[in-house]
Amino acid sequence: MNMNCTVCAATFEPEPGFYYGAMFITYAFNVVLLIVFGLTIYTFIELPEVAYLVLIAVLAVICTPFSFRASRVLWLYWFGGLHFNPNRKP
Repeated sequence: MNMNCTVCAATFEPEPGFYYGAMFITYAFNVVLLIVFGLTIYTFIELPEVAYLVLIAVLAVICTPFSFRASRVLWLYWFGGLHFNPNRKP
C-alpha cells in the first residue's frame, strides 16, 4: 500500500489522535440524534418508560457505525488538512 495518495498527497496513516478526535464527533452526533428521536417519540407516541429506553438504545446501536464513519470524514476535512476538489481527475 502506498504511504501517500498519488493524486492529493494525503497520508493513509492517520495521526495518533485521529480516532480519538473522531470519537468526540460521533458522541455529538449520537447525543443530538438520540435527543431528537427521544423527544419525537415522546411527543407523538405514548409508551411506558422502559419502551422509550429500549427504542433509544436500539437506535444508538444501529446508528453508531454510520455516525462513526461520517465523523471520521468530517474530522479529516475539518482538522486533517484535506480539501474537497470536485474538478480533480483520478
